[in-house]
This record gives sequence, C-alpha cells and structure tokens, in this order.
Amino acid sequence: MKLLVADIGGTNARFGYQKNKESEIEHIEFFNCVDFKNIDHAILHYISKNKLVVDNLSLSIAGPCEDNLIKFTNNHWFFKKNELLKKIGCNSLLAVNDFAAQGLGFTSFFKNNLNFLDKEVLKDHKLYLLKSGKIIDNSNVLITGPGTGLGVGTLLFHDNGLLPIQGEGGNVNFSPATKLEIDLLKWLADRMNYVPTEEVLSGRGLVNIYDYLVAKKKCVSQFSTAEEIGQAAINGDIISKDAAKLMIEIFATSIANNILITGSQKCVIICGGISVKLHDLFFESRFFERLRSKGRYQEYVDKVPILLSYDKNNGLKGAAEAFYNPFFKNKTF
Repeated sequence: MKLLVADIGGTNARFGYQKNKESEIEHIEFFNCVDFKNIDHAILHYISKNKLVVDNLSLSIAGPCEDNLIKFTNNHWFFKKNELLKKIGCNSLLAVNDFAAQGLGFTSFFKNNLNFLDKEVLKDHKLYLLKSGKIIDNSNVLITGPGTGLGVGTLLFHDNGLLPIQGEGGNVNFSPATKLEIDLLKWLADRMNYVPTEEVLSGRGLVNIYDYLVAKKKCVSQFSTAEEIGQAAINGDIISKDAAKLMIEIFATSIANNILITGSQKCVIICGGISVKLHDLFFESRFFERLRSKGRYQEYVDKVPILLSYDKNNGLKGAAEAFYNPFFKNKTF
C-alpha cells in the first residue's frame, strides 16, 4: 500500500509511513509547520529524508476537509487536493478532520476490548482513567481536546465498525457558565468580533485567560506564551495556575455540553498535549464539579467515563485507519 500518514495541527506536523495494512507505522517524524513554506515542502522533505516510495496519502487535518481547497484553520498552510497529488506523485489522497482521525485511532481499543476500562487495557493503549463511570454500550464516544485550537469529534458504532462524525465544534460560541466567565467573554468581545470556544480552550486560549486575569488584578504580565504559562502554573505561579484552572473548568462545561448534544454516554476521550501536561490541575480545579452542573441532566453527564490519551502518535494511527475505513471510501481523491 505504501501509505504516508500525517497528523497536522496548527503548530506541528507529524509524519509516518505504513508499508501495508498489517504493518506498523514507522519512520515517525515531528516537524514545526513554520519551518516549511507549505505542506508539499514538508511532505517532500520527509519522503526524501527517509528515502521512501509513497503510493498513497492519508492526512489528518486541523480544519474542514470536504472541499478540494483546504486551508488550515490555525496555520499558514493550504493546498488543493488535485495539485498536491500531482506534486507528490501519488495514486490517491485522503484528507480527514484531525479529531475524526483521533477517534479512529482508537479502533483496536474498542474492537478488541469488551471491558475497555480495565487498567491493563488502558495502559496498553496509553490511556489514563480520569473519571470512572458507567459504560452505555449502544451509545457514542466524544473525542475532544485543546491544542492550537479546540478539537471536537464524535464516534458512532455502526455495522461492527466505527463511523466518525467530522465537525468544527471548537468554533461554536464560547458559552460562559459563571460571572467570572461572563466578564471574560466581555473582555474578549472588546478585542475581537467573534469569540469562539477555542479562544479560551487552546494554547492561545490559555494566553487570553492569563492576560485577562493580569488585567483584572492589575498585575504585571510575566509570561507571553502558552508553554510559559503552563509551566509556570505547574511550578505554582498563582495567576498562571488560576488561568490554567479556569481553562480546565471551561473545558468541563464544553465536554458536558457536547455529551448532551451528541449523546456520547459510552465515554469521553480527551486528546492533546495541553491536557496531558496540565493533568494534575484537573484535580485541583472544579473540573468534576463543573461536569455535573447540568441541572436535571446531572446524572446523565456525571456517569460518563472520561479517559485521557497520552499517545502522541494516535492521530497517525487514525489517519491510517481512515484510509481503510469504508466510510471514507468515496472521499478519497
């Protein structure tokens, strides 16, 4: 099959290579998007560096993928599928939403394990049980997580297979749930025409919340990047920690809202490096309390198990699974 797989977000691009359907993904490389003019330069560099022969491409994209022209939501890359296919010299190209790919990356996890909350099963699949609960078998799975933007996807189980629902849930309106969050929304609305959820649930979202708290407390800003703020939060800096905890609490509201919208009562899987890095702060924040703040539907949301993925290559696995998934058969270019 000679399949090149990629998982491309707003900041980073990860590439891998699969000889055939039964093969492991190998030659995994990690690049910064800013280091390349466009996606074709990155792909050709990867192929040349690893001396590969590539027949097919399967790309996990942080953004809409249905049209021939694809523009990345949070970086400068763009391409037309037909033109990229010619530049790389391949037979076929498939582009899927990054959180559809993240979901499909758990194909073997769900197919091979009836009791997927077993500790050993979770460990084997690089998953951490953030909150236990009751599995509703004939239900959906919510896949979500903050990164350069906010990813949101849904997995349906149909005819013994996984059907990913692609969408752009990170770009719905930010829905504040407390007075502090209402004030945050007002502060952001003075600075931008539209305030999507990912303006508070992402790397730049953490920066926005930190800047808001600095302005509110009339302090001097000490940090300017999400990485700096996240590390400062872990190290105990008060404002940085408050910013991270507030983002995590807003994330809880987003998760609960999406559970209700998608009927995802099988489980929730959180993906992305930000959540892994700030893992301990989930327990120091009001994350679990905020999950339950759904009035009459408190029990509906509260019983859903929540897992945290720390598999950096899950998007690559999902891109490969998408290439073989019947749902995407007619979407291959």
